Parts: sequence; structure tokens; C-alpha cells
Amino acid sequence: MRFLVAVLCAIAVLALTWLYQSTLADAPTSMRPEVIEETTTTYRLKITSTFDAGVDPFAEEVEKATSLRVSLRGKEVFSLNRPIPAGETMESDVPLELQDGVNELLVEMTPADTLSHAPKAIHVELFENDLQQAKQSVTIWAPSGDSIVVGRVPFDVDIEASNRGEQE
Repeated sequence: MRFLVAVLCAIAVLALTWLYQSTLADAPTSMRPEVIEETTTTYRLKITSTFDAGVDPFAEEVEKATSLRVSLRGKEVFSLNRPIPAGETMESDVPLELQDGVNELLVEMTPADTLSHAPKAIHVELFENDLQQAKQSVTIWAPSGDSIVVGRVPFDVDIEASNRGEQE
């Protein structure tokens, strides 16, 4: 009797799974692909660190190793492959291909001395259209001994508002 109940339960579970899968396959999908608005805008980056940065000697490809790398959606937008002394401010104008909504820069910096017992920080400021007020200002912290300091700089972009501003 237990065997018969177990078989019936298994058949019921399989039948319900098949029914669920077949109704999902028949569910209407959006016929219109989602259109993501993008714009290319030039921003000014100012980056300052509290530690000496150096090129990563253990990188897989040493000739492509960097001391500072900034990327947007996996695409490099700014990098330096030279030693950077603590307190030096790196400034650069970077053209960014931005999507409407929240965008995020990934900042990676390699400390020259990983054995230092002091915490490390990178201050990142992002300026838009030669404005004096930073659109975003973030400090990225890492504990002592980290072999790389990594952090994200999120910022919001309203493409419709910027298009209206250009039309006026």
C-alpha cells in the first residue's frame, strides 16, 4: 500500500511540474524589446589616495598591469601604469557612455606597500560639465594589508532632463 501511495505522489508531482512548465512556455512575452537610453557625456574625475600606489608585480599580464584603473560596466575608462605618491591628485576628463538611471564606476588601486599597517583610502570626485560642485564624492576604505583597494562610485543620470536642458 505504501508503495502505491509513493508512486501516485510521484506521478502527481511530475504531472504538476509538467503542467507548470507548459503554461510558462505559453505565457505571453513582451514583443517589444526594452530600449535602454544611452548618452555619451564627458565627466571630470579627481582621485586622491592616502597611500603610495604602484604597479601590481603579480599581475597575470605584467605589461598591462596598472596602479589605478577606473571602469564603467567592465570597460576601462581611465588608467595609470606608473607609481603614484600618496596625496597626489590625479585629474582626467573621461567620456562616459551612460545609461538612464544609476551608473557605477569601479575604482581599483594597487598599494605599493601591502605590508603597511595603516588603513588605506581613495577619495573619488566626479564632476559634470565643468561644474564646481561634485556630482558624486566617495571615499573608498580598505583595511591594512589589502593587496588592492576596490570600491564603487554610484551616480544617477537623468537623460531626459539633460536632453531638455540642451534644447532650451
